[in-house]
Amino acid sequence: MNLPASPKNRTINPSVLVKDLESLDVKQRAKARRTLAALGNSALPELTKALANPTEWVRWEAAMSLALTANPESVPNLVVALEDSSPSVRLAAIEALTAIGRPAIPELVKAVKQKPNSSTLRQGARRVLHTLKMRGKLAPKDPSNIS
Repeated sequence: MNLPASPKNRTINPSVLVKDLESLDVKQRAKARRTLAALGNSALPELTKALANPTEWVRWEAAMSLALTANPESVPNLVVALEDSSPSVRLAAIEALTAIGRPAIPELVKAVKQKPNSSTLRQGARRVLHTLKMRGKLAPKDPSNIS
């Protein structure tokens, strides 16, 4: 999803919008999230930085923006977010990885193999794969289960 070319949106600065994700105003955060998603690839660096923000809701907003963009380039950072201390951020990362779909699978499998003792990572990866399977988005050769 990209914004149409216009003088107004050429001046939109993703870092300013990410700052808006820190707002206490839920409506302002929602507007910033949708606008960041609409900016697409140009917002990706700022959104991936926001996944490491100390504030839980900023990390959640960033993950939800990435879910709306469904950009495969964000997969490595979203996989890291599967181990976030916040359950809501982990769920947003699952949603984003599910939105990305099959391109997320190799990175998920790799991460689980590298960290076999991470229960949150395994649970998140399992949930992504299960959801993709239920939606008919897995090919027969794709892994459908991570134990």
